[in-house]
Amino acid sequence: MNQVLPSRRRDRMAAVGAISGTALALVMMVLGEVGRWFRWNSYNLVDHPFGAFTTPAVIVFILTIVAFGARAFGRRTTAIGLQLASVAASVALAVILGVTDPPIPVHPLVFAFFGVTGLLALSGDPIRTPVLRKVVLIGAPVLGVFFTLTSYLQGGGAQRTFWGGPFLINDQRLAWWALELVVLAALLAAAGPKARPWACLVLIPLMSLPLSGMFLMLGGNSTIGLVGIQPEIFYVGCSLIGVLSAWAAWKRPVLSFPGRDATPAT
Repeated sequence: MNQVLPSRRRDRMAAVGAISGTALALVMMVLGEVGRWFRWNSYNLVDHPFGAFTTPAVIVFILTIVAFGARAFGRRTTAIGLQLASVAASVALAVILGVTDPPIPVHPLVFAFFGVTGLLALSGDPIRTPVLRKVVLIGAPVLGVFFTLTSYLQGGGAQRTFWGGPFLINDQRLAWWALELVVLAALLAAAGPKARPWACLVLIPLMSLPLSGMFLMLGGNSTIGLVGIQPEIFYVGCSLIGVLSAWAAWKRPVLSFPGRDATPAT
């Protein structure tokens, strides 16, 4: 495997998968599965086709979150097993819900996202080094809580139609923007020293498109939600960050996450 992609790059890709999968699982758990217990105007008693939860997709979310917890407590083998189970559940539920007529449908992009992030998390060890461990174990819950709170505080009872609903916040849009971000971030993490400056220059500005869509959907804009930030700010900001990151990568061609007795990645 190291002949195709060095372990350090695979670990960075695994970190991308672990952070994004855990964060979105937290968001979808609150907005789509248990939101009705906290917002009385979001659901009513007929919206209980899956017991305490709303859809069978909750199986994937719980497996992903518990896998993150297992990694945090150093249970690597358990975490790998749970992550494999979440990938298998994503595939199985996508097929089952696709050939049946569930009371509340879940868009296939949701399962595609968790399948991709699960495989990325399994491609390496996302917490192998001290720096990666801090980034993953702090970044995933902080990102999940931030996006959940910004969207949950919006008015209008949008959680009621989160699954396939006509509102701005729904499962299809959220999974699509998140999947685009994950693919771009994984490509950036996989780039070698020679390709990394060009990857920064191209991929980071491209992230402005899904980032602006996701933020306007979850964070709100001047007409529907909490914060009024226009997409142009994301475009300009990501472009500047891309240029600065490319310059930094050229100045220091080898970027690594060194731990004790670690050697730089190649």
